[in-house]
Amino acid sequence: MLALAVAMTALAVRALHSGQVLPGVRVAGVSLGGLSEERAQRRLTPALRADEPVTLVAEGRPLTIDPGRAGYFADVDATVARAMESGRGGPLGGLWATFTGIFRVRDVPVAVTVDERLLRQAVASAAGRVESRAFAGALVVEPKSLAVTTKPPRAGREVDRGELAVRLAGELRRRSRRRVEVPIRATPVVERAKVLDIARAARDYLRAPLRLTGAGRPRIVSPYELAQVLALESLKGGRDVQLGADDEQLAALVAHVAQRRDRPAREPRLSAPARAVTLDAKGSVSWRPRGARVSVVAPGRTGRSVRREALAAAIEKAIRDGRHNVGVPTRILRPAASDRAARRVRSLIGAFTTHYAPGEPRVTNIRLIARAVDGALIAPGARFSLNTTAGPRTSADGYVEAPFIADGRIVPSIGGGVSQFSTTLYNAAYFAGLRLDGHRPHSFFIDRYPAGREATLNFPDIDLTWTNDTGAPVLIRTATDATSVTVSLYGANGGRRVSARSGQRTPTPDGDFSIVVTRVVRYPDGRIVRQPYSTRYDRPPAPE
Repeated sequence: MLALAVAMTALAVRALHSGQVLPGVRVAGVSLGGLSEERAQRRLTPALRADEPVTLVAEGRPLTIDPGRAGYFADVDATVARAMESGRGGPLGGLWATFTGIFRVRDVPVAVTVDERLLRQAVASAAGRVESRAFAGALVVEPKSLAVTTKPPRAGREVDRGELAVRLAGELRRRSRRRVEVPIRATPVVERAKVLDIARAARDYLRAPLRLTGAGRPRIVSPYELAQVLALESLKGGRDVQLGADDEQLAALVAHVAQRRDRPAREPRLSAPARAVTLDAKGSVSWRPRGARVSVVAPGRTGRSVRREALAAAIEKAIRDGRHNVGVPTRILRPAASDRAARRVRSLIGAFTTHYAPGEPRVTNIRLIARAVDGALIAPGARFSLNTTAGPRTSADGYVEAPFIADGRIVPSIGGGVSQFSTTLYNAAYFAGLRLDGHRPHSFFIDRYPAGREATLNFPDIDLTWTNDTGAPVLIRTATDATSVTVSLYGANGGRRVSARSGQRTPTPDGDFSIVVTRVVRYPDGRIVRQPYSTRYDRPPAPE
């Protein structure tokens, strides 16, 4: 009879609370019995907000973490669904739960998820506030007396991050005491006796200088210089140490040694006329190489370069081993062009001249860049860059302010006017039949230059480049006078003959005109290569 009464009562309660949470159900201290699902969600939402921080305790020191930032998320919908099901599961047990809910509270756990990514970030942040690195100790060398003392080693501490993540996630899911002990372990460090042994080794090493041999006269590094270099090196995370070198001080010593021993290679120096002929045609024209008096007046010379990283490693190893003699490792630097190759330069293979009004500021700049390039020797197969060879144009190097085209406007600029030299050199390489790699015409036509056969210049973004695709070096000679600049290229291009064929100027609707100029290169073996190049010019700016 009792069972029947319980069952009848439970069924009545269920019928009475259809679509509602059954009596006695509580979540996070909030009673939800008799509420619809929607009302239960509204009532429960404020209670599930994670306002209370989690307290981490690290060796007695409290650290607080916002639960939300640690990945805590209370799912209100899932929790209310649990509450709605509570007391309704199973035919018999469910009826008993329904019945007992009339007389006592039945707590339903909150549906909590923890975002693993945020949890790891929170653990890492907390660990960073607690952890300390082990200190293996240090050497202190008094620079005048060379007395060596030490800073003692000190153990560090680190957080067991995996265990802390497990503990923190558990507290977040339980929503309980909100207090987590941070698992900390000491990190081992070398014994003080070992540090003192290294100090004794340092004192012994400073009794004699370091002798660097090779690449010139021996360099004696005094104990006072070495005192700045010696350092205690930590090994195995601080569990061991050895005598070594401070990276920064060692690099400074190596740089000083290398500066005195590095010697650049010297290219052969050739003599040739700076201005042998004048070619200044702006339209169609033909050119062929001609013989020239070229001589090698100074042979090339190999250079050397100290291998800095290898020298640093050798010095550091000598310090560790207690040795005081180190050979300086070097590499041989050879000239790009050999003397034998230089003697093959017998012809004027290309030349060009452009003209300017005397006395203008731009003439100063043209003469300076011409002087910077004069005498350059381009090895077979090498690529020439005007910007690289001449360098930036600065007032410190004597360049002055002169007109310069920028964004279609003429504005004053330091080094303005050097595009005339670029155009002159471009045409010399053009008629030498060399491989033209890169150039950019001016945005509008300037009548002192050949239309469609000119090249502007700006450091570092607009360059003139070409490749010496012959079997001999190419010598660049330049000459300037009051009214003109000439570039002469000497080499041996096998007798290539070059002609420029200028097309008609075709007006353009939204610009000035366009023109096609075709370079025709005739090789001694009978090959003929035609290279058309189209240039479009904008209208020049109106006078201001």
